[in-house]
Amino acid sequence: MRGRVCVAGATSQLGVFLLPRLRAAGCAVVALSRRAPDAPQSFVGGLTWMRAEAIRATEVETGCLVSCGPLALAGRLVACLPGLERVIAFSSSSVQSKADSADAAERAAMASLAAAESALAARCAERNLPLLLLRPTLIYGCGLDRNVSLLAAVARRFGVIPLAGAAGGRRQPVHADDLAELAVRALLATDPIGLTAPVCGADTITYREMARRIATAVPRRVRLLTLPESFLAGAVRILSPFGRRRGLNAEMVRRQNRDLVFDDTPLRNVLPWNPRPFNPTPADFQAPPHAQALQLPP
Repeated sequence: MRGRVCVAGATSQLGVFLLPRLRAAGCAVVALSRRAPDAPQSFVGGLTWMRAEAIRATEVETGCLVSCGPLALAGRLVACLPGLERVIAFSSSSVQSKADSADAAERAAMASLAAAESALAARCAERNLPLLLLRPTLIYGCGLDRNVSLLAAVARRFGVIPLAGAAGGRRQPVHADDLAELAVRALLATDPIGLTAPVCGADTITYREMARRIATAVPRRVRLLTLPESFLAGAVRILSPFGRRRGLNAEMVRRQNRDLVFDDTPLRNVLPWNPRPFNPTPADFQAPPHAQALQLPP
């Protein structure tokens, strides 16, 4: 690896944990964000914030690209960044698990994501660049996700987590900091890795057990409220267009009883990695101070 590491989507939950890990590894970092000022803003320790348009205009020499944001942006950056030697991009396991969703908006979103994956792979192939395309399962870690953190928010506010029937569908939650560590390992590997693979957490647990562990991380008494799947799905269908939780849909409820599990053995065979078990604490719902210090001011 030579030159700087460019991080697209640096304000995402993956970017929050990736920036301090890259600095600890001694990497110079160019962090991209739409919230960055017009002129590049430098932090101590070799971190520079800028907009994607600025990096294209200034032709900053970068040896590696890590995409933690939209894959379409990653594709555009691959086409214009000089000196790239390897690309690591985070997608989502949902591109497979939700491809045939009964919800039309979800199907469209996953089709768009799959197309962006293919376009990025084609751009990398054109430049003969190794692409490590990672599809994490259920990401959590600093309160920016809409799965684990959403359940925790509901528990904090109402003291209950509603569950659809047995809620027996299995999940593999993975911490964003563990994914950041994985990305740094891939960057520092002697040989670039070209692979498309899922990335899973250490535990495979039911949705109900996941909810139970989330409840223990909330600083109040929380009850798991079991409701018929059809009733809960209907309630979400009625309420989802209103309030702050737009985007929720009945399929999210039904998936509580469906397995969303993957085998990440192909990745572990080429890149040793040991993610943490799923035992969330209150600290997992906000960015740690050392990571927040590197983010752009509000």
